[in-house]
Amino acid sequence: MHGIGIIGAGSVAQAHLRAAAALESTQVRAVADTRAEARDRVSAEHGCRGYSTYHELLADDRVDVAIVCLPHGLHCEATVAALEAGKHVLVEKPMAVDVEQCDAMIEAARRSGRQLTVGHMHHFSPPNRAVKKLLSERSLGDLVCLCDEAYRPFKPNRRAWYLDKATYGGLWYQNGIHLIDRSCWWTGHRVAAVKALVDSRFFEFSADDVAMAMLHFENGVHATLIHVWWKTGGTRFSTEFVCTEGMIQLRRGIESGTGDVFVGREGDWEQVCVTEDHNATTMQLRAFVEAIDAGTEPPVTAAYARHLVEVMTACLESSRSGREVVLT
Repeated sequence: MHGIGIIGAGSVAQAHLRAAAALESTQVRAVADTRAEARDRVSAEHGCRGYSTYHELLADDRVDVAIVCLPHGLHCEATVAALEAGKHVLVEKPMAVDVEQCDAMIEAARRSGRQLTVGHMHHFSPPNRAVKKLLSERSLGDLVCLCDEAYRPFKPNRRAWYLDKATYGGLWYQNGIHLIDRSCWWTGHRVAAVKALVDSRFFEFSADDVAMAMLHFENGVHATLIHVWWKTGGTRFSTEFVCTEGMIQLRRGIESGTGDVFVGREGDWEQVCVTEDHNATTMQLRAFVEAIDAGTEPPVTAAYARHLVEVMTACLESSRSGREVVLT
């Protein structure tokens, strides 16, 4: 039985708490949050200890896996501390806010001999996995390009850090990283160059609310990513893949369920039967603890997540400069 410690009891932590409660191999042992109300609520619901700082949680010997659910700018510090305390770590996406922080986290994992993974839960979503299988098996030939789009209304009733550019809030760090991850995972290749727009156009807060990016992969595939937080507008999600022998659609994009995968050939669309039916966050935690027990790499490695941060920050630089950025 793995003892789970949750660092940060905000909204994203709720999915991890449900995942830990759902598995027979894990149990929530502790939660840390500076807000007494938040940690007391989790402590009462899960029968675990509550701590006002994560340093206190890391001193709890009953915890061997820490899940870091803090604001993006705090991921590195808390992850390194957890690894140095001898804990395995699942840190929420993005891994960190720059590659230097990612490198510090990877080095801490190497020194400690503990496992480090990043919460890119889209790898565990049944419809996303169905698309990955179609692409890997080349069922419709070679992938030429893909477009991943997400348009949604947004209400700025969030905590202050989430709306502040200085504290790495906004659309790009929160959801843009999902689109980058999906494209990199589906193509199975590294990004070679990017051209992007990441800006604030709809709201008065300093963090970004619109992003468009063109990713050029090393194998010649291109991906277009579009994500918008409307002040007012419609909601639409879609993901389309153009292959040499047909097309694939996720008709509700990042919101897709098992009935939303379609393949197109010769002008006709056919629904793909997706037989997997599970919660992605639960499967993510299960895969991580199985890797810990087996002494193998987790499905989402720190090196892979580092590349996503490299792409994410290259897009920000492209937006600032107005030029294409080539990744080294």
